[in-house]
Amino acid sequence: MHIQSQALLRGHLPFENEADTASGLETARFRILIVNEDMRSADSLKRTLNDLGYFATCTAYSAKRALAVAADFAPAVALLDLELPDMTGYQLAGRIRTHLSRDVRKLPLLAIAEFPLHGTAELTRAAGFMGWLPKPVEPLALNALLGKLQTGAWS
Repeated sequence: MHIQSQALLRGHLPFENEADTASGLETARFRILIVNEDMRSADSLKRTLNDLGYFATCTAYSAKRALAVAADFAPAVALLDLELPDMTGYQLAGRIRTHLSRDVRKLPLLAIAEFPLHGTAELTRAAGFMGWLPKPVEPLALNALLGKLQTGAWS
């Protein structure tokens, strides 16, 4: 498990007023679990999150590892690749929804689909995902979804 939290180590925060600074610190502390078997893809997603101001991340390269770290890391959201080596992202979502920990069961899930198919939105919603994004993940779309989740504006 690799956890990175460096929001205050960058020397300065690029915000103009105190309210913006508080918002930025909330973003920096917003814990995100990345589940992706492809190290390059996971690292790219982590860099994108860092560029967006999200520094508290944990990367799991398998569904089994994700299940093992979810309770201890206590993420605010999990970004799940739908194609994992040990089970599909849909199966992992089902395992998360039946986890022993109530906090893990209630974890918001976002699917990351390398090969989105017709009906991906319906399938991910039925599996308990709040939404999905295609690979490569577009930073603005990811930021918009995470922002909605943070403010409770998720519909």
